[in-house]
Amino acid sequence: MVIVCSAKELEKVLSRAPRFPTPKVELEQYPTDSRTAAQLLWEAYMRGDIFEKVVADLGCGTGILSLGAALLGAKIVLCMEIDPVCVVSAVKWFKDTGVYYVIDPIVCDVRVSAVRSIDTVVMNPPFGVHRRGADLEFLRVAMAMKPRSIYSIHKLNPNSHRLITCLAEEYGYSASVIAIADMMIPQMFDRHRKRVHRFKVGIYLFRRKVNKGVKRE
Repeated sequence: MVIVCSAKELEKVLSRAPRFPTPKVELEQYPTDSRTAAQLLWEAYMRGDIFEKVVADLGCGTGILSLGAALLGAKIVLCMEIDPVCVVSAVKWFKDTGVYYVIDPIVCDVRVSAVRSIDTVVMNPPFGVHRRGADLEFLRVAMAMKPRSIYSIHKLNPNSHRLITCLAEEYGYSASVIAIADMMIPQMFDRHRKRVHRFKVGIYLFRRKVNKGVKRE
């Protein structure tokens, strides 16, 4: 396996990700911190799910996971985001970093997308704080694409874990927490009372089962 960059170098580059130009609370546009993003991507890379693979980043924001996947040798990265202002910021960053040629920015609502032939999905979906169930909605979309693997960030609590694992089973995927991270969200909206909000998240790996219980569409 060819290592395109080290885990430490990856985190350093991702720390330069642009902030959301006009963050929208209804979209839960919180930045993914570079340490958590690098950890997710490195786990996927070491499991053979990034290098020379077709990767989709659902709700890519300003592109932190997309750019990281490109740096780790993805064949092509679909950077899918509903907010065009974010995509403009992401594209500028991709070009400045020199990886734009493998990233395909797509302005769309991932919930109604019909993308297929994906090897791996990476994402930090909305946690469902503003709109209940938004995290599960993103998971349904990802699983409907039928990739071999999905790497996703979710709040770590027993109730969420139960819902996530039940959904995975329904769509024919196994679900496991492969890492626990301390995520940090800066003060961005009027409702925020702390300068930095820290909480535990689980980095989940969903692996498609072969010919077992795949949900009919």
